[in-house]
Amino acid sequence: MSEHNKDNHNFEFIKEQVIVKKHKKIKKWLLPFLMTIIMAILFGIIAAVTFCIAEPKLYRFLHKDQKEKTPITFPTTYPDETEEETKVEAKEESSDNTQDDLDPGNGQVEEGMQEPEQVIVEQSIDADIEDYKSMYDDIKSIAYNSGKSIVKLCSIINEKDWFGNPVEREIKTTGLVIGNNSRELLILVSFDRVEDASSIKILFSETITASALLQDYERELNLAIIAVSLEDIPEIYLNSIKNATLGESYSITIGSPVIALGSPNGHPGSIDVGIVTSRGSSISITDNRLDLFNTDITDNAKSDGVIINLNGEVIGIITRTLKDDLNKELSTAIGISKVKAIIQRMANQEPRVYFGVISNDMTEVAKLEYKVENGIYVDVVKANSPAFKSGIKNGDIIIEVNGQPVVSTNRFYNIISEYQPGQLIDVKIKRTSSSTEKELNLSVTLEAKVEEE
Repeated sequence: MSEHNKDNHNFEFIKEQVIVKKHKKIKKWLLPFLMTIIMAILFGIIAAVTFCIAEPKLYRFLHKDQKEKTPITFPTTYPDETEEETKVEAKEESSDNTQDDLDPGNGQVEEGMQEPEQVIVEQSIDADIEDYKSMYDDIKSIAYNSGKSIVKLCSIINEKDWFGNPVEREIKTTGLVIGNNSRELLILVSFDRVEDASSIKILFSETITASALLQDYERELNLAIIAVSLEDIPEIYLNSIKNATLGESYSITIGSPVIALGSPNGHPGSIDVGIVTSRGSSISITDNRLDLFNTDITDNAKSDGVIINLNGEVIGIITRTLKDDLNKELSTAIGISKVKAIIQRMANQEPRVYFGVISNDMTEVAKLEYKVENGIYVDVVKANSPAFKSGIKNGDIIIEVNGQPVVSTNRFYNIISEYQPGQLIDVKIKRTSSSTEKELNLSVTLEAKVEEE
């Protein structure tokens, strides 16, 4: 019996294994896998819808103590060039008529009329040093009040020295406070002063600072808006800051006294006094043309700041980048009137419309040559711009936009600024680059201006 058991222990049965067919394995796992994907998609859709519905309410709940941003607005005037010319002509005609009334005989006095005697009034004014001092006290008072809109700032730029060691470089300059949107203080600065900054600080004193963030910029204008949270500004300093008053630059006359604030001689917080020495020059940028004027104020490579009139209104922004050949060695400012709308859009973070041409105003001789009553001459069409995509070419003359006559580059900018990015406009042009001049109507889809990094 024991031997039989022993034989059973040594005996091995043939073992069989049932192998499931491969396609049955795939079917077994495919259905759960597909169900998992479907459930994930459904979950994602439900989560997205829930987030879209709940996010605004949740944001308002979490930020219920924060004020809504108040839009920044500047009073802006756009005198039409044709209207201005009409006014000038009317003024000259009126002057001629008045002269004719006074002297109807073209220099000959009519019979029975007596030529009025010239009356010369002489009054001598004895001025002394006190009068001179009083005059400068008034100038200091204007500068002091307007200086409440000027803040000092410092940009920190991370660099490496000759040995590859990290170092920090500081750029100190000033900015112009242009608005308070109830949550932030908005400051206009030169873009190249903050372009590469790893951090920007507003300097209220040697020990008290506040961090600022770059909000928006216009590279062609070399202007930027930085924002400082109101919560980060000590109340004592916040109460002493006021928003700048942006005036207008259309009526600037040569010889008018002006004051430069900010960093006119390169030193933050400096001041200079002078006069407007020349005006009438301008410079073309994309889709627009800006007015420039010059002063006898000291100019150098680090000049920054603004020009104000004796009413304390900002009438110009000192520029180091937008200069023509005649202005290279002069203290040059951008007239404030034609950039106020751009500054306002930057302050409110509104999209700026983009057409994509650099153009010049046409002289009367050029209009006669090309047989047009009005228009602007396209010098450059930007690559991949809306103008380029629509078929506009260098040498074209833009005559109308949506039926509105284009009399100048600035007028052209004002017209297209009435529309939003994505809108389609009809542009009437005259093509001069072909062998036969011809008028064309093109459709252009405007885009939002995107600044290159």
